[in-house]
Amino acid sequence: MTKTLPKHAKVVIIGGGIHGCSVAYHLAKAGWTDVVLLERKQLTCGTTWHAAGLAGRLHGGHATTAFSQYGVDLYPELERETGQATGFVQCGSISVASQPERLRELRRQADFAMLNGISAAELSVDEILKRWPLMNPDGIVGGIHVPSNGYINPIDLTMALAKGARLHGAQLFEQTKVLDIVVSSGKATGVITEQGLIEADFVVNCGGMWARELGRQSGVNVATHACEHYYLVTDTIEGLTPDLPVLRAYDDCTYFKQDAGKLLFGFAHNKVKPWGMDGISEDFCFDSLPFIDDDVMDVLELAMKRVPALETAGIRTFFNGPESYSYDGNFTLGEAPEVKNYFVLAGVNSTGIQSGAGAGRALAQWIMQGYAPMDLNDMDPARIQTFQARDPYLQARAPETETRTYAMHWPNYQRDTVRGLRKSPFYHTLKQQGAWFAEQQGWERPAWFAPQGETPVTDYSFHRPKWFEYAQQEQQAAREAVALLDYSMLGKLWVEGPGAEQFLQRMCTNNMAMKVGQVVYTLMLNPRGGIESDVTIARFAAQKFMVMSSMARTRRDHLWLKAHLLAQDDVYLHDATSAYGVLSVVGPKSRELMASLTDIDISNDAFPFGSLQHLYLGHAPCWAQRVSFTGELGWEIYVTPDFADYVLQLLLDKGQALGVRLLGSEALNALRIEKGYLHWGHDVSYTDAPHQVNLNFVCKPSQITPFLGQTEYQQRRDVAQGPYLCHLVLEDSLPMLHHNEPVLRNGKTVGFVTSGAYAYHSQAAVAVCLLQLPEGTNDKQWLAKGQYKVRIEGQNYAAKVSLKPSFDPGNQRLKA
Repeated sequence: MTKTLPKHAKVVIIGGGIHGCSVAYHLAKAGWTDVVLLERKQLTCGTTWHAAGLAGRLHGGHATTAFSQYGVDLYPELERETGQATGFVQCGSISVASQPERLRELRRQADFAMLNGISAAELSVDEILKRWPLMNPDGIVGGIHVPSNGYINPIDLTMALAKGARLHGAQLFEQTKVLDIVVSSGKATGVITEQGLIEADFVVNCGGMWARELGRQSGVNVATHACEHYYLVTDTIEGLTPDLPVLRAYDDCTYFKQDAGKLLFGFAHNKVKPWGMDGISEDFCFDSLPFIDDDVMDVLELAMKRVPALETAGIRTFFNGPESYSYDGNFTLGEAPEVKNYFVLAGVNSTGIQSGAGAGRALAQWIMQGYAPMDLNDMDPARIQTFQARDPYLQARAPETETRTYAMHWPNYQRDTVRGLRKSPFYHTLKQQGAWFAEQQGWERPAWFAPQGETPVTDYSFHRPKWFEYAQQEQQAAREAVALLDYSMLGKLWVEGPGAEQFLQRMCTNNMAMKVGQVVYTLMLNPRGGIESDVTIARFAAQKFMVMSSMARTRRDHLWLKAHLLAQDDVYLHDATSAYGVLSVVGPKSRELMASLTDIDISNDAFPFGSLQHLYLGHAPCWAQRVSFTGELGWEIYVTPDFADYVLQLLLDKGQALGVRLLGSEALNALRIEKGYLHWGHDVSYTDAPHQVNLNFVCKPSQITPFLGQTEYQQRRDVAQGPYLCHLVLEDSLPMLHHNEPVLRNGKTVGFVTSGAYAYHSQAAVAVCLLQLPEGTNDKQWLAKGQYKVRIEGQNYAAKVSLKPSFDPGNQRLKA
């Protein structure tokens, strides 16, 4: 008997793959039983059904590891609850390295596993062969064993989630195509199906390969695209047992798993094709794509060399199926900024089965409680620029994401595709000066500068790349002389109108009733007292302010402020990011350089820290703000594009006698870490409160106009719960710090590095880290005591940890 669609549901979920069923299960289990899931054909028929099913506890990031850990814990409970087997086999996994740098990466994975309480051990080649005797050890230098990893049956897992959802009251409808999502007054209010309208309070897009097109119908950016993904399954191979570990041969771009006495092996290809460029057939259901030998021959040959048994084993299945990849390698999970109550879970980059249970639960929690249950900022749909969700961009960028799956995960690795989109007015001169460019949000930004006459060619390393000394010299100039940095990519948002001050007073923690010409650093909090963003704000007139954001936060900050405008607010927001070039002039000789080019008084008394003035540099009209992200004396110069190159040349020519150097983002990162300045998204996010990261000083509660989150901030400050941000310097001058290295106090893991770099001034690796207090303790002075070590590639290195940065904690240099 055909079920009749309800006229209304609290939540309508579109898509019956692993993620849609997981969201439905977790909503219904939590008591939100008025849930409807709509599947265009049959459950799992898009991508889920043909997934390889690799699973386990360890993943690449904090959130995705939490998703994976939760899934492993859920599987046995789900089987007991539903009576449906999931097919999870915890056989462990072995990742092998064929080069020393790969082994370093694997050791860092093992360190991250330790940080998350996951057992992982390095194996010798002989130990690997004992566990995986079919492997050819030629070229292998070692590997890592994770006993808690394994594999699962994707269809069985999804059906168990679907059955659990039904048991808890959710309704699931197959053969029900969604034609459109109803949007009213900027809010999702229902879905239109071939069977009619269902009104809804929330709509969830778990459309998989169809998610991008479905989002586009409502003006929602879903930046994912289907790509071809190959694997093969052999005939039965004698001696294969269910407990054979999953083998990942990263340098061969291949994974192997036992599959009912056969061997399934698949690829992270060197050559990847986007699929579905002309749309996806209405009839697509449990379909596969043509198997093109030439697309996989290079990695297939590597696989046969690594496992010689493949040369004689018959091949039962040659499979090519579409999977969705994102443009940046991150999930898209959360509420769409374009349409309220419209949620998305898509683009999980071949990790949908491993992450499905946890990601679905996280989205369900977000819907029910109205905010993210953990730090999911790198998955936030608000990060996506409109140009990044267009087909031409995704058809070039998403295949690169697939090729990166088993590639080396270098620190600060830069993509090759779709480059040169957004350039500052200084770009061409900086390129002539030897800049090697990194990219973020489409912006090309100098990462470091090669010496004169040398072509900038990058290399990557976990230790010291070839450009390491160049970046050290750039730091030296900033600390001892003067340096110039292109800051044009800084977000610039005009906030204007009679209500501008009152609006910003409501949104910001610092006092916005400042004098014209004043510049302040401030936070914007969410209703839970967490740090939604940190920005710099300058006042230009009684009714005119500029909000300056980091590149990664520009769009999100604009959307955040726009979302909190009230009907009675007489305020106008205007993005001026591309309207000005910005040069940061920093270093102890920066005042001397500036004074030589302008006729205004820039002494400390006349031009104090935290102020701005309009001036001429040579013949160019500019304004300068006395702020610096390096911890040194400095100014940020704002100039229109027509005068920009002239100003840069002027500063370079006049600065020659002072030892001026151009400064890239790699050197800047080290300088700001050494000074203890934070980067939102790395060191702090919306889950953290100001007291945890030493930012109480920019929180100035008001009884007249309380800022958003003020009461919650005060409550969290008084409870004084950690973790707390601390500053760290390695005692050994050789090791390098990057990100996520575990920090140990008296032999016990207490936190991890959020940002690390090698500092010229300290002549050692420096870091910002988040450290946890013991349960029942709220005295952060405890953190200043004890013996500290940092775990780097399986070795522990002594470190000094302090509550204040080691470099100029009193700001004497900054305010000189």
